[in-house]
Amino acid sequence: MKKIKENSITFILIPLIILITIIDIFNKDISFSNYENRSLAMKPKFYYSDLKSGRFFKNYERYINDQFLLRNRWINLKSISENLLGKKENNGIIYGKNHYLFDKFEKLDENNLYKNINTLKSFINNSNSKFNIMIIPESFTIYKEYLPYGVDLVDEENYINNINLIFDELENTTSIDIVNTFKNSKDQYIYYKTDHHWTSLGAYLAYKEFAIVNNIAPIEITDLRENRVDGFLGTYFSKSKKINAKEDYILYYDNLNIDVKIDGVKVSGLNNDDKWESSDKYSAFLNGNNGLTVIKNDSIKNNSKILVIKDSYANSFIQFLINNYNEIYVVDLRSYSTGFNNFFKENRFNNVLIMYSLKNLSEDVNLSKLKY
Repeated sequence: MKKIKENSITFILIPLIILITIIDIFNKDISFSNYENRSLAMKPKFYYSDLKSGRFFKNYERYINDQFLLRNRWINLKSISENLLGKKENNGIIYGKNHYLFDKFEKLDENNLYKNINTLKSFINNSNSKFNIMIIPESFTIYKEYLPYGVDLVDEENYINNINLIFDELENTTSIDIVNTFKNSKDQYIYYKTDHHWTSLGAYLAYKEFAIVNNIAPIEITDLRENRVDGFLGTYFSKSKKINAKEDYILYYDNLNIDVKIDGVKVSGLNNDDKWESSDKYSAFLNGNNGLTVIKNDSIKNNSKILVIKDSYANSFIQFLINNYNEIYVVDLRSYSTGFNNFFKENRFNNVLIMYSLKNLSEDVNLSKLKY
């Protein structure tokens, strides 16, 4: 009895942990979390090679963390407690002023960044097409004054300027600088507050810069029919679960007279309208991140043809670009299967637009597909 009194907390916790573990074992796994807006790790298959390399234990740890009993409530409790303690961040997301949430992007993988830049340079040098490079900054680069005092994040503007100089040296390539455009338009709604993407207005401003560089007439946004979706809480909210986060809204625009195929299968439109009602609203744009999307606009009578190699920022950009090209081919290398070289040679593109956020360009491991 004396030992029980001295170690009462231990005697309470051990049975509780055992009980939770038993319940957790028989608890049904969940593949997708609407609460966090992401896919959850499933139980990994056992392979001896994974065991030997240590990969199995890492995957199993991810599985345990993602499938833990009452996970959503624990996340909420952590967010509430850190908010009460006055913390300015949670789970890699910084709480900024004016309800903005920012990515805690403190360090960039320079080795992988310049490896990807060299891959792109090699790809461009082996082609006769005309290329544009657009490197997209994250919101904290434009709204530095909204960051908490003392926060030191990656100097994206300096990196982007240097990357633009590298590509401008290539004979058939022109970089498109949007940093200054965005800084001059920062009083407008150009980035979501709870998500890492730009808004449709931000995408439109980038599209206008593309049009200027390529000497084409941009569609006026006021000539397009606008649709609004309220109640958007994006990836930054999903990670931080900030209890008083301000909801965003999404604007998208009608696109008529177009045919869309995704990986060879015809779909009903440019966007997946069912997704506007889901928690993952941004994925409605361009039907999400697919390997190859082909869009044809028969109201454009010339034979203009452009290839866009991109990350998800381009998904809300394409809704404007379709007003200038007869055919748009959109490739997301994360979902693209092998055989890119054959595809590229079979199609003669007037223009190739490569657009990535700086962070994605520095972290991407799929650009090597351009070689094959």
